[in-house]
Amino acid sequence: MKSKKKIAVSNTNKIEDLNKKNSTQKMVWFLAIVSFLLYANTLKHGFVLDDIAVIEQNSFVKKGLAGIPELFSTLYWQGYWDSNAGLYRPMSLVFFAIEWQLSPNNPFIHHFFNVLYYSLSIVLLFKVLHFYLKAYSIWITFFIVLLFAVHPIHTEVVANIKSRDEIFCLLFFMLSIYFTLIKEKKIHQFIGALFFLFCLLSKEAGVLFLPIFLFLVWLKFNKERSTLFAKTIPIISISVLWLTLHRYIILSSPFKRIEYSYLDNSLFACDDVSSKIATGFTIFARYIVKAVYPYTMSYDYSFNQIPCVTLSSFSFIISLLLVGLLFWGVYFFRNKNSIISFGVLFFLITIFLAVNIVVLIGTTMGDRLLYTPVLGIIITLVFLLFHFSKKTELKTFYHPSIYFLSFIVLFFSFKTFDRNKVWKSNTTLFTEDLLNSPNSARVNFNYATVFFNQLSSDVELQKQQLPFIIDSYKKALTIDPNDKGSLTNLGVCYYRMKDYKSSIYYTKRALALVETDYSLQSNLADAYFRNNNLDEAISIYKELVRNNYILENTYSYYGAALFGKKKYIEAIAVFKEGIKQNASSAELWMNYGNALAASGNLREAITAFEKVYELNPNDKNALKFLTMVYQQLGDIEKANYYYSEFIKK
Repeated sequence: MKSKKKIAVSNTNKIEDLNKKNSTQKMVWFLAIVSFLLYANTLKHGFVLDDIAVIEQNSFVKKGLAGIPELFSTLYWQGYWDSNAGLYRPMSLVFFAIEWQLSPNNPFIHHFFNVLYYSLSIVLLFKVLHFYLKAYSIWITFFIVLLFAVHPIHTEVVANIKSRDEIFCLLFFMLSIYFTLIKEKKIHQFIGALFFLFCLLSKEAGVLFLPIFLFLVWLKFNKERSTLFAKTIPIISISVLWLTLHRYIILSSPFKRIEYSYLDNSLFACDDVSSKIATGFTIFARYIVKAVYPYTMSYDYSFNQIPCVTLSSFSFIISLLLVGLLFWGVYFFRNKNSIISFGVLFFLITIFLAVNIVVLIGTTMGDRLLYTPVLGIIITLVFLLFHFSKKTELKTFYHPSIYFLSFIVLFFSFKTFDRNKVWKSNTTLFTEDLLNSPNSARVNFNYATVFFNQLSSDVELQKQQLPFIIDSYKKALTIDPNDKGSLTNLGVCYYRMKDYKSSIYYTKRALALVETDYSLQSNLADAYFRNNNLDEAISIYKELVRNNYILENTYSYYGAALFGKKKYIEAIAVFKEGIKQNASSAELWMNYGNALAASGNLREAITAFEKVYELNPNDKNALKFLTMVYQQLGDIEKANYYYSEFIKK
């Protein structure tokens, strides 16, 4: 009878294990499908924001496979612009190059792989957490991962292709844990170390995973000293190798290291160190709140969306209390429920650089920077829920805590799916986020510029479109009076509105910021010319020609200004030089002919006007001037001929 009972118990255990395995497999498939379908509406999106810099216009990526060696040996942005931002992140760029090789200039393939890698990272996260949380109900692990998968804060990372670096960084870290700490074979240790290197090559913030990794190693092997060292030495060695390579690429770059300013990180505009620290804490608090519930999302929080505060401000005090609450939670739950403490620590470690307290980074704040840290908050909140309901070993779906989490999942899913639509194009993104970051000079500038670049070629339609664009640029200037982009484009807008005085005013303000900008000097000269400030226009055109900065209309306007001052000989020389540069310009030939005629060189003027007629047979002015010149020369026959041709037109 005893043996029969043992057999019955054994069979029961096997059935339970089989049921658990089947449930686990179903959960894996469910998570994979949900995470992919949730972002399926991004597959037809175009290139947005920095996608242009890292893919569409990146000279190395566009070489496909041939560009991979350059991607591994150069700075992150080097394929697009020649500046040293101190970033070395080749992994995502290499994959973009491979995808470009498969399907050039096709946003779909990049969006597809972004969603696919995200889905894979969700599955892997479930496997890793299931291994470490096997003492708890599998429903806890499932909902932690499901909440992470549907969290709306991830929309920027998944919908914006450029943020593949965030996806890769976490994905490769999970793979390094999986192979180093879950798998047992020696080859797996090598693979795990390699994946940790990939993590570091995806994004510099991957180095923050090192203390988490070392803690997990210690947790498993603290009683086995030899194994502990065997697990940690490869990872530490990989980290040192990466740091050496990173420093070599940055320091050996021929390009000067850029210095970040308040335009990149608004904390640089704070009055003193204490104000920077206080503002950093308010950013820290915003991250905490957004991790719980992303009340608003934006692609940009630059100057002055998050204003500087002081140590005595109410927002700093509240923020300090909220941050302090997290640290208190780590201490309070260290023995009561260590997983809650771990979740908070995971958040604190991975958000460390983004909060701008210890060191100022190249951005004020970013939703994408919460991609990995939000996992710590989710772990904390889910375990808090089950801790207080005393149901950490829950075996069934039917429980109030599960119902509550299911509601949150549905709510987050709808919010994520809806936010995805905003990332379809720069136009949709800039329009939507003008509401979410109305006090950012950059957001207002980008909104105006996206419509400025879509202006109709019809002059009358432009007059209807330009006023609201001008208003947006002026809003940007109220936030940042030294916004060179807004000043420059306002000058252009007013020029197109034929308000040349206003064009001169804003262009001069822009030039005051960068006096050697030849493009701005050219704009100012054109506005002076149109406003009949000929002496000012001539002075600038002369300097532009001396510096060999020549645009299509430079010689034409320069010569016309000289003509207007009755400096015919100088005008002739300018038009002649312009014709050398562009012999097919009917406008230059016409102006050249007029200057020759005004100076008494009628025969040469005829040659010029005939060239105009040859280049543009529909130009009535050429026929009119030929008639007039031949009349002055007394050649009535030819004058009558050209007059009859003029009448026919």
